[in-house]
Amino acid sequence: MTCKVVKGETEHISLRGARRRNPTVLIQVGAVSVSRKALVLGALLAALQVLDGALTFAGVSLYGVGMEGNSLIRELAAAYGAAPALFFVKVAAILFVVFLTVRAHRRRWIRPIIAGLIVTYVLLAILPWAVVISGHLLAAP
Repeated sequence: MTCKVVKGETEHISLRGARRRNPTVLIQVGAVSVSRKALVLGALLAALQVLDGALTFAGVSLYGVGMEGNSLIRELAAAYGAAPALFFVKVAAILFVVFLTVRAHRRRWIRPIIAGLIVTYVLLAILPWAVVISGHLLAAP
């Protein structure tokens, strides 16, 4: 499998239906081409998934499974343990991020969705766990 950077084009369709081709930089892996912007957004969202998994595991280890806000993860963690549940859920989430990233080259409306997911993850997953865990660390003697 080869990986190379190539010049390409994206098709933009305006609200009036006019089609326009814009130059872009593509990262080509085998037969799949991904735009650089989509790849950066996808990589950031995947990294946030990993960070959220680590922070969730730390928080659940400190305070118990009941502290997890996501009921699916809470139930899976109660049934199978925190580590296997988080691993399964985060692998599924990262596979979905890869799917979105690959599709974002042809469907430009997906990029703002990925950006919105990044903001949502930072505000609703990363920051709350960071505050809870730092509060625990600061309170420790």
